[in-house]
Amino acid sequence: MKRWLKVLGVVVALSVSSAWAGGGVSPSRAAPPFSFTELSGEQVGLAQLRGQAVIVLFGTSRCAPCRENDRLLRQYQFEYQSHGLVVLSLQAQTPRRELQRYDARFPFSLLTGQDQVVARLYGVTTWPTTVFIDREGNIRAVHRGRLTEEQLLQLLPGLL
Repeated sequence: MKRWLKVLGVVVALSVSSAWAGGGVSPSRAAPPFSFTELSGEQVGLAQLRGQAVIVLFGTSRCAPCRENDRLLRQYQFEYQSHGLVVLSLQAQTPRRELQRYDARFPFSLLTGQDQVVARLYGVTTWPTTVFIDREGNIRAVHRGRLTEEQLLQLLPGLL
């Protein structure tokens, strides 16, 4: 019996450490605090968005699924802004001028910025990765890959 408990303890310890090492942030925990410089030059921090539902898209403008997620999230931020929804588009591997041109193509702008640091803080290894943070600052969901409208609609009620 003792041997079985020891084996179980080792398995649990290994699964927790490997999930953390490869998976980044996980739901049901406080979102790590961060700040970034928005394209306008303004410093934006997660702490100043407390009380609002926040969706953070980690991507790159050169990635087709990232651009699709970005378009979808822009549309929903526009529709749900009055409900306290804020979308942050943190783009890696995209030069500032290219990111400004990319952002200017949309009629409705998000809080957009260049990023590598926040993605590392959140353990992002796959683009796109979308993190859903509730009004209290807790991670409600993490979605890796292409986000469909149906998936977004399932996740929004838990945030708003």
